[in-house]
Order: sequence, then structure tokens, then C-alpha cells
Amino acid sequence: MLGAVPASLPVAVDPTLIEILMSPWLRLAAFVWGALWGSFANVVIYRLPLGLSVARPRSRCPGCETPIAWYDNIPILSFLLLRGRCRKCDEPFSARYLLVELLAGLLSFALYMLYVVTPLLEGGGIEGLIAWQIWFFFCLSLVIVTFTDLDQWIIPNEVVLGMSALGIPLVLWQPELVGVEPIPAIASGVGGLVLIAGIRWYYLKFREIEGIGLGDAKLILMIGIFCGPQAVAWTLGAGAVQGLLVSIPMLLAGRNPANTELEEVHGDDPELGTPDPDAGVMGQRVPFGPFLALAGLEWVLLRRPIEALFAWMMGA
Repeated sequence: MLGAVPASLPVAVDPTLIEILMSPWLRLAAFVWGALWGSFANVVIYRLPLGLSVARPRSRCPGCETPIAWYDNIPILSFLLLRGRCRKCDEPFSARYLLVELLAGLLSFALYMLYVVTPLLEGGGIEGLIAWQIWFFFCLSLVIVTFTDLDQWIIPNEVVLGMSALGIPLVLWQPELVGVEPIPAIASGVGGLVLIAGIRWYYLKFREIEGIGLGDAKLILMIGIFCGPQAVAWTLGAGAVQGLLVSIPMLLAGRNPANTELEEVHGDDPELGTPDPDAGVMGQRVPFGPFLALAGLEWVLLRRPIEALFAWMMGA
């Protein structure tokens, strides 16, 4: 037996194909698929802010500049076998590489279970295969945004605007794949962008500090297009709350959750990291993008209970 087959199958779907799609091997393959893309995401996270090509040259050790052989670049496995170090010079690699690959693999697996296996168990068809890939690359974009913003205080336009450009025709012609109404979804993304841009303008105009980045506004645009108005509300609200819950204790302990050594990318930009002198701990700058991205991931993975929460709050 490859796996349990739902009692009621769509007539057009071969039961053997259903068994294969529900097998443990396909679930493992979903994890491996995600980890492979997680390895690529690490390249994007490092290179995009520096203006480097994500295709060439091959990855190199940051210590000895030796190109990393293919057998030392197998996601997760190579890092564990080499104990996170370069084979030639023993230079330690950042644990972030392993973390991103694991996270991408787990996201791919979770989304496969959510959008492929669960619908099959409920008697649905195989349309979830397409939804699985759409949501995987959406979530992978959020992972890239998170670690790029933490490392470099940048949300790459290539990621958020690129995904937004792909999302608009998707929600206009195939909205059922992402479960949104096209016009409200696009409008909510644009509205969120305008809202955050307005907050940014206010801080620059009246307090002469950058209260929030334009990258955050573009990230909300992407989330709104793919996920709709409720997701924008959830992302802004939950992102802000989670940001405060994580950042304030860390700042009180003298730590910033993000990288503060930014000369490599930003030079001597006087604005970056400058606190508001009248705001104490709250004046310390912390990137908002990772918390928006976290809330976006929560929406994708926990959409039904979050929608039920909204319905309860509205008295429906």
C-alpha cells in the first residue's frame, strides 16, 4: 500500500495517481524539492543586496575563496557532514545556510500536505499541485525577504515587485488557485502600500527620521495581491504585535535582532540605524520586514483558523 486512498475520488482522476501523490516518498520529495530551492534562496539572500549575479560564479568559501564542489553543496546534508565548515580551510559557514534550507524544505512539505494531500483525503482532485507550487514560491519569497532584511536591511525589489507582477495576472485569470477576489485583492495590496508610504512620509516630514521603509510597503503590496484584504489586515496587525514582542526584550538586553554592521552595503549612510533621541528603546531601528513576512507565512499556513477568527470578531 502506497497510502490511504480517499473513499470518494473524482471520476477523472486515476486512483493509482492518487495513491502515488499521497505516498510517503512523494512527501519526502516535497521536502527535498523545498531544500533545493532553499539552497538557491541562500544565494539570493547574499548576492542580491550586493548587486551580484545569482547565477554566476559558483558559490565560494568566504575565507579561502575556493569554489564549493557540487558534493559539498548538497542542501542540509553537506552542511551536517562538514560540520558547517569549508573542506579546504575549515572556515565556519553561517548557520543561516542550514536554517534556510531546513525552513524551505519544511515549508514545501507543509504546503504539500495542506494543498495536495488534505484535498485528496477530502475527495478533491489534483489541482492542489499547482496551488502547492504557487504558495511555495510565495512563501520562499517571504523567507528571502526575512533574511535579506535581517542581514542587510533591504527588501529586494526583484523579489517583492517581481512576485507582485506575477501575482496580478494570476489573480485576474485564475483567482480560484489562490482563493481571492481579484479586485479586492489588488486594491488591498495597493492600499497597504499607500498606507505604509504615508506613514513613512509623515516620519520623514515631521520627525526627520525614516520610521518605516518603502520595502515594507512593497512587501504588503505582494501579500495583498496574493492573499487579499483580510491577509493585509492580519499581516499589519500581527506583524506589529510580534515585532514588539520580539524586539523590545532584545533591545532592552542590548541586542538588535538584525545585523548592525552594514558598511558593506550601505556605506556611511547617516540615516541607517540612527535612533530617535527622544524615544529611548523604541527609537532603536529594527527591520519590520521579517515580522510582516512571518505574519504572511502564518496566513498561508493557518488561513482557515485566522479567517474564522475574523468572522468571530465581526460577529458572523
